[in-house]
Amino acid sequence: MCTVREIAKAAGVSPSTVSRVINNSPKVTEKTRQKVIQVMQQYGYVLPRQAKTINGTEENFAGLSLPSLPLGCVIANPTQSLATDHFFVDVVGGAMNYLQSIGRQLILEATNGNFSGMSSLPAMLKERSVQGLIVGGVPMTDDYIFALLNTKIPPVFIGRYLQDGKELTAVIPDNIIGGYIAGRHLLDCGYQDFFFMGGSLQVNTFRDRLEGFRRALKEQGLLLASENIIESDINQDGGYLAMKKIFEKIQKKGRTGIFASTDWMAGGVIRFLSEAGYNIPAEAGVVGYSDLELSSHFFPSITTVRINRRTLGYLAARTLVDVITGRITCPVQIYLQPSLVIRESTGCSSSIKGDIKIDKRRYKK
Repeated sequence: MCTVREIAKAAGVSPSTVSRVINNSPKVTEKTRQKVIQVMQQYGYVLPRQAKTINGTEENFAGLSLPSLPLGCVIANPTQSLATDHFFVDVVGGAMNYLQSIGRQLILEATNGNFSGMSSLPAMLKERSVQGLIVGGVPMTDDYIFALLNTKIPPVFIGRYLQDGKELTAVIPDNIIGGYIAGRHLLDCGYQDFFFMGGSLQVNTFRDRLEGFRRALKEQGLLLASENIIESDINQDGGYLAMKKIFEKIQKKGRTGIFASTDWMAGGVIRFLSEAGYNIPAEAGVVGYSDLELSSHFFPSITTVRINRRTLGYLAARTLVDVITGRITCPVQIYLQPSLVIRESTGCSSSIKGDIKIDKRRYKK
């Protein structure tokens, strides 16, 4: 498909005028509109089919694909259907804020997390004439991403930035910085032995969090032993079972710092340690990741690395608009720096002040 700039050049108008025609803006004269549409037809560009939404707006603009949610299409206020996934509730809210600010609607195509069964999603998006796609969640199979890219519907990914060694356009929580922040804080608190818990290290999200954690320890001359890295499910049960697996080992060591790279996992770790009679944070400190609502309600409450999820969604939507309108023409990655929220599970102050700047190159395995 040709770009907005190419259509604008052929029609003798500005790219913004072409965007207004695509978006059915009233700020374009009928004569100019017809001229641009004629050029679009010559280039084989098909204007998106208009679809009536709940509030009467008649344009499909962006689709958002998320995991672990009921299968279906939700238009207008998606938080009513995403209430069980607080991370993506906020991501969706941020995306909606931006799209609504420019008069657009968000079509939410939610999935049940079974990516192997999602081969029909690209066809569904085409059927709905979706102009662009925001894709979030892990795991995400290569076959699934390949199918999305083959639809020619431009995607912006949340978190995933590589496919077969090629860069994708993505908005990314800077997980290397996040892991580094977690490690630095546990060091500041005086813990002596360290463990990392996360999902599959085949997923760049957890691989990057581990990398940042290792870098913080390495600055102090410490190496994280391979047996101190535990891959598990990223829910509470996964954290509980991971902690059970290493419990005998930590009993033989000094004060232990544990980076559980999701808040759900951190909750499971704390539940196990509390049942075992451990004093948190005196004997063991726990840092989670994301600052989900549950992290402030646990006892003890969870120190965590915060991702501004609404900003993540807002930037993803804005980047998608830039791709659709031709302002972005090659893959870009936008990194969002996380911050530390100190609560009872570590209970000490942090030496980290302001933005963190470290070498952003990935590990060479």
